[in-house]
Amino acid sequence: MQLYSLRSKFILVILVISAVIGLATLFAFDTSISRIIAEMALRFGTKQALLEKNKIISLINREVALAQKMADDVSVKQWAAHEESPSLRREALTELESYRRFFHDKSFFVALKKTGHYYLYNEHDGNGRVEMVQLDPAQGHDRWFFDGLRTIDGCALNLDYNATLKEAKVWFNAVMRDDRGNKTGICGGGINVSDFLKETVYSSEKGLSTILIDRNGVIEAHRDRSIVEHNANVRDPAQKLTIYRLLDRPAHRAELKDAIQSLVAGKDEVRAFPAVVHGKKYLLAVSYLQGIGWFNVVLVDVSSVISMKAFFPIIAIMTLSLLFVIVTIVLLMNRMVLAPLSRLSSASGEIAAGRYDLALPVPGRDELGELTRSFNTMSSTILDHTNNLEAKVKARTDELSAAYRMLESSQQRLLESIRYACIIQSGILPSREALQRTLGEHFVLYRPLDLVGGDFYFLREYPEHYLLAVIDCTGHGVPGAFITMTVNAVLSHVVDAVCCDDPAAILGELNRGVRGSLEMREVDAGLDIGICLVRRQTGELVYAAAGLPLHLVSGGTVRQIRGDRQRVGYKGSRLDYRYTNHRMLLAPGDCCYLTTDGLLDEPGGAKGFGFGTQRLQSVLAANAHLPLEAQVAQLEQTLNEFRGMYAQRDDITTLGFRYQPDPGR
Repeated sequence: MQLYSLRSKFILVILVISAVIGLATLFAFDTSISRIIAEMALRFGTKQALLEKNKIISLINREVALAQKMADDVSVKQWAAHEESPSLRREALTELESYRRFFHDKSFFVALKKTGHYYLYNEHDGNGRVEMVQLDPAQGHDRWFFDGLRTIDGCALNLDYNATLKEAKVWFNAVMRDDRGNKTGICGGGINVSDFLKETVYSSEKGLSTILIDRNGVIEAHRDRSIVEHNANVRDPAQKLTIYRLLDRPAHRAELKDAIQSLVAGKDEVRAFPAVVHGKKYLLAVSYLQGIGWFNVVLVDVSSVISMKAFFPIIAIMTLSLLFVIVTIVLLMNRMVLAPLSRLSSASGEIAAGRYDLALPVPGRDELGELTRSFNTMSSTILDHTNNLEAKVKARTDELSAAYRMLESSQQRLLESIRYACIIQSGILPSREALQRTLGEHFVLYRPLDLVGGDFYFLREYPEHYLLAVIDCTGHGVPGAFITMTVNAVLSHVVDAVCCDDPAAILGELNRGVRGSLEMREVDAGLDIGICLVRRQTGELVYAAAGLPLHLVSGGTVRQIRGDRQRVGYKGSRLDYRYTNHRMLLAPGDCCYLTTDGLLDEPGGAKGFGFGTQRLQSVLAANAHLPLEAQVAQLEQTLNEFRGMYAQRDDITTLGFRYQPDPGR
């Protein structure tokens, strides 16, 4: 193996890089694991604090809500004001019994300020009853009531030993008020300390401890029940056990106090930091139980959750894997890359010398195999092009010319078919002479999106009146044009053979006729239509429509007459639907305008929104005094300026006429 060959350099680089990466990885792994463990413990402690907080709040909030509801109960408040009334007492005790069944401990209490009477549900020997005790401010075990009246505004929790029940409970104290807002007593319920500790601080998770404290750090719940019972029986706040006694270092006590202040101020949701408790390192996470004034403290024993020893197998596997990878890469790269590259290098020199008939063995289907295959193809192609280039160019040119002629012929036949369809569709539209003879002064703005479209307009003359309609069929282009043929045939049959003087009835018959004609279709197709009946002599206009409005300009004011929402011919259109006739009298000079939604939906402006009804009405009102030929010119100009660079989106059909009475008919 030559010293300066690619193989020697590659193997040397692989060995050096692998050694550097291996040493750097081991060093980084060792220095990073401690930080990772600390971060994992911090996240775990934070999430556990939030989890425990939610669990505790779900338990406490339910009891607090029941206590507050009981304090606000009308029957209980009336009895508190008139305790001597037997009827109010019975009614209140009935309500209190219903609350008792929902409290966790199946008990309740009511303490009244007026008399100092303390009513307590006591279940003794399986027989529950309500007992009454007289509270005395001089007795230490009764101070909770008088202190609570002074300090509690809504609801608060209190860990206390009850002399009547002879047990310690966590009490939910809710203040009762009269109609004037004056405090009249305290009521609520409680949870036995054992049950409360089981629900809140006992956890099966290894290495986790939960402690509940108040704002002063007094321990309200702890795995060590003796601490909880001590604080429940001690009345002097100075003698109660606090969490600060459990922390070994003053810095950790100060940090916990700062965390409590920050949580109360709402600056943080959870505060976590390392702490030493009874000589052992923990991660301490504290969260605020808002609404009850307590704090949830979670102690995480990091060494129990995750330790450095757990990563030793990973280090061993990484070391062995690195050695194996180095050896494997060297062997595979020599076999799969370096050797084929050497052969390609030699063959390239021979190609450069003019030997085009050279072919190398393909080593596989990978990139080098593709490269070798491409090399072989290149050499054969060069050889072939050298011998047959001129003949191949001529043959390819002839093929492209023939294909172009076929494409051009097909396109010409298609355009001829569409032009013929345009002629056929134009044949169903009313002639200019018929429109002028019937309507007098009028305009027609008819712009199909393609050569043919799905919009058309319809006119029928009768001795006393005429029918004028604008129709928007499903789709545009050739498919829409086919539907217009069908709709025109059905509409002509309806007005010629069924009904010609009731637009609503015409729409009903048209709906049934189109449904019948397109019954076997796979695509749901139909149409929107607006149809006018105008009596020449009287000026009466009867309008019925399915989805299209009529705009009437009279005296400079634009009025819109909306049609029915049910459209015609669709599968969802009801066959028995009765369309509505809108009747009105036209004054000489009034202008009527029928339009499909193609005009209203044309995009334009800065954001490409539709032209819209409001803009159309503004144009009609501003130009109603002009001749209709000038009106349509203004409308087209406004539409073109609004649309700008946007292309036409749909077929456009708008028809307007000015009413003038025809007394000669």
